[in-house]
Order: sequence, then C-alpha cells, then structure tokens
Amino acid sequence: MQQNIILSIKDARGYLPRSEQKIADYILEHSNEVVTLSAQELAKRAESSPAAIIRFCRSININGFTDLKILLSANLGSRSNEMYTEVEEKESTAAIKQKLNLRFHHALERTADLLDDVALNAALFEVETAEIIFVYGLGASSLVAQDVYQKFIRLGCNVFHSLDQHLFASILATTDKKSLFIGISNAGETSEVLTLLEIAKDNQIKTIGITQNQDSQLARNSDILLLTAKGEEAALRSAATASLIAQLYIIDVLFFMYASKNYDATLQKIQTSRDTIDQLKRRR
Repeated sequence: MQQNIILSIKDARGYLPRSEQKIADYILEHSNEVVTLSAQELAKRAESSPAAIIRFCRSININGFTDLKILLSANLGSRSNEMYTEVEEKESTAAIKQKLNLRFHHALERTADLLDDVALNAALFEVETAEIIFVYGLGASSLVAQDVYQKFIRLGCNVFHSLDQHLFASILATTDKKSLFIGISNAGETSEVLTLLEIAKDNQIKTIGITQNQDSQLARNSDILLLTAKGEEAALRSAATASLIAQLYIIDVLFFMYASKNYDATLQKIQTSRDTIDQLKRRR
C-alpha cells in the first residue's frame, strides 16, 4: 500500500536524530516546495547534509529521495494541511471525523505493511497448539488483551486474562499445560508485562510480543514479534488511540486466520454461542 508520507514523517520525527529531525521539520513546513528541490538543495535549506537525507529516507522506510518526492507529490492536494494536525481546541465535528479517519487509515495501512507473514503464521501455530493462552496488557493494551480473551474463548480455546499480576504470575509459573504467553505493550517497556514475559520464558512457555517499538525489551525478548505502526506524541493522544486500533487489527488478523483454517468448527462454535445467548435471553 502507498503510505501517507506526511503522517509517516510525523510518526517518526520523535525517534530521529537531530540532523534528521531538521529535515523532517523542513519537509513538514514546506512540503509543496520540497518536491521541486534536489537533495543538495534540501540539505542546504534544512541546514543538514545530503548524507543525512539518505539516512532520513531509510529511517522512514523509503528507498531514497526520489521516492520521497513521489510520495509527497501524491499527498499534495489530496487534503488540506490542517487535516494532518492534532485535534485542537474548538475543533469542528467534521474536522475531528476527518482527522481521526485519516490517522486510523494510516495506522492500519502501516501496520499491515509491518506485519510479517512468517511471524503471523508462527503465532497462529502457537495459538492452535497451546492448551492454555495467557494474555496480558495494561491501560489501553488491557482492552486488547480482553479482546483476545473474548474472541478466542468463544472458539473453545482455553484463555486466561486477569489484571491481578500476582494471580497471573502464580498461574503462569505453576501451569503444567503447553502454554502460550501474549504480552501487549505499545512502548514495549511496561514493567509488569516484561516481568510476566520473563516468568513465561523461565518456564519454557512460548511468547508473542505485540508492540510498536522493535528495539524494546518486549520486542527483543519475545519468541514471536508482531509490530504495529508508530504514532507521533500529541497532547490529546490521538496517536495512542490509533495505536489501539492497530493492536486490535492484529488480533483480528490472527482471529480470522484461525477461523479460516478451522472454518467449519469455527462456524459451529459461533452458532452454538449465539444459540446459548438466545436461550439466556428467553429465560429472562
């Protein structure tokens, strides 16, 4: 998919070295002008260097300056620059809808590009063969952990989810079943998630990490890594909301991979679940 280069630059800016941040800032402020410049001209105006421009392009996962200009040209005129800013004070309803729609689409497209098919297939194998699935996340990531619980337990999978870390650690450390631990943390440095990950590894339990930070402890220490797109820091945390959508997308991908591979059994279990809920409603 063709990435939204403006949002990609905004997402990456906070993680770049100063020399590349200067290039990012100049492009964001003068995107119409940059498409007409050479790399040498951009380097001079951004008070940087042609070598830094090459590194900058690599940092945002594009092949070079020519590709950067092509992507910028594709973005120009498609929407006003105001749509790329964070939600601001007294924003109109229409603007909020457009801004969030733009960010959510971008987060999903970038996450789809980042998700490795080999890693997804490895994750599916572990989900299918685990006798019990442990899933943990804090804050917004706990909502994603709950989504794993809700989806897979209805398919007959044995899933354990709790926000009580002591209880979680005790069960994780004493289970004798073939297990899988799924740790979810946007930054990949949540201490509670990392502690449980360590307990899982100490007990030879396979681990899956879901994070946006490929350099984090969660990413480095997980057996299987599923990456989401990065988001820029902002006062109202719209990027955090987009990251939540991206994490939920990964869970949906895994769920539908499982459902597709176990199609008839999945349909039967979903129907049984619906029939049971209908019985409960009729008894009220």
